Amino acid sequence: MASKHRKASSFRGLVLSSCCVLALGVACGSNPELWRSDEPFDGSSGLGEPCESADDCAAGLQCGDDGKCVGACGAVTGSSCGPEACLVSGLCSEGLASDCDKTSDCNEGLVCSDLGRCAVPCEPSATDACKDDATCKADGTCPTDRDIVLGLGGAGPGVDPPGGGGAANCIDVDVDFEPQVPTVLLLIDRSGSMTDEKDFGDAVQEAVDAGTYELGDCPMNNDWRWNVVRDVLMHPAKGIVKPLEDRVRFGLSLYSSRNGRIVDGVPDPNKACPELIDVPIAFSNHEAMLDHFKCNDISDDTPTGESLLAAAATLNAFTEPGPKVIVLATDGEPDSCDCPDRGNTVPAACNAADVPQMIKDQVVATAEQIHGDDITVHVINVSSPGEATLQQHLADVALAGGGQVYDGFSPGALGEAFEEIINGVRSCVIDLDGEIADGKESTGTVTLDGEVLVLDDADGWQVNSPSQIELLGAACEAIKKGGHDLAIKFPCESFEPVVH
Repeated sequence: MASKHRKASSFRGLVLSSCCVLALGVACGSNPELWRSDEPFDGSSGLGEPCESADDCAAGLQCGDDGKCVGACGAVTGSSCGPEACLVSGLCSEGLASDCDKTSDCNEGLVCSDLGRCAVPCEPSATDACKDDATCKADGTCPTDRDIVLGLGGAGPGVDPPGGGGAANCIDVDVDFEPQVPTVLLLIDRSGSMTDEKDFGDAVQEAVDAGTYELGDCPMNNDWRWNVVRDVLMHPAKGIVKPLEDRVRFGLSLYSSRNGRIVDGVPDPNKACPELIDVPIAFSNHEAMLDHFKCNDISDDTPTGESLLAAAATLNAFTEPGPKVIVLATDGEPDSCDCPDRGNTVPAACNAADVPQMIKDQVVATAEQIHGDDITVHVINVSSPGEATLQQHLADVALAGGGQVYDGFSPGALGEAFEEIINGVRSCVIDLDGEIADGKESTGTVTLDGEVLVLDDADGWQVNSPSQIELLGAACEAIKKGGHDLAIKFPCESFEPVVH
């Protein structure tokens, strides 16, 4: 069975990796690797072929006691080459199982295998060409003592090597793994108040004057909340989404309504509410999201509770593993589809004094319900600092949703809030391509940038299940930022890989 050789690779690259093959790296054993050719050379019998005298054997070979041609490195079944191989020349190889990129990297008589190791050549699928009757691999090389052929135990089909267990001489397994990928649905308030009102425009101008913010690319109204949120998230060069679109699954939902479900003063169940502009969840989603997040494209109302429910339904229907997060950005107190606003255009009951608080309580209850489905709700407050009642409500929503509330009172605060949330949800949970044996958890070695992490340490790692580990504390914070090398090893008897 052919496998891919895998060394530790950077965690950042691993968020995009789709490889599912496990290569087992083991120490060279004491048995040599011998090649018996079916084809004679120099017109005479080759290594391991029948003979009656030395004259029947090719140059450099002798006729052994068992009537087969043997080399200077010993009989076909001998071990005088130690960890090396007895080549067809009758001499011991040099550099067997050493790393290579191409055959020219190997010494004479060896070729570079698909595992990146110098090996003895053979005919694919041949069962009499390699030591211990191991089957010649599909790439035309014999397994080396650093290779364990999964399912074959390093020997022929259905044959376990001496001692059983299918992993003779095996010391370490380089474990293939995948970090879990977060799914983030951006839920953006599209109501009529997402303009520059209540001093937000002044905060934008102050940032521009201070040189901490450069206005976005909309043709007008670049100091509106709506356009600043669009710029902070979606700008191709400086936005949050673009550099993360290959490591985070993003979806977008822009929400509002036009007088909720109310038609002629009464609720109409056939009228759509909330009105959503949706972009489905996917990798590499920046361009589609930017296309739908249009400049100045705001509407009327703020049905936050119903929009949260719609966002949660989208995430619940998305079955890929990994943490799921709603990032709600809003600037105003919520209304609802049945009571979109106060005044003459809504049912009289909507004008009661306790209705606004009832709607806010419903939004908090909705966030709590959503969190019960293992979805976290973070809130970015895009209002103004003086609106204390609204700020308390949004803090309550985030607390009920298992998340946090962030101030977004200026362009800089908005950018920091989105960046902190999205980096924060990048997962420290790592799925292994196999299972750790029961009771063998402590035999594993996890290294980050070459430093060994301690099992069950606050800044180390823990085992969540036989097929899953999690980095903790400082180690977790480091890998969330990407650009780090993570490696996981277990002794062979401690880890059972998945055979693909």
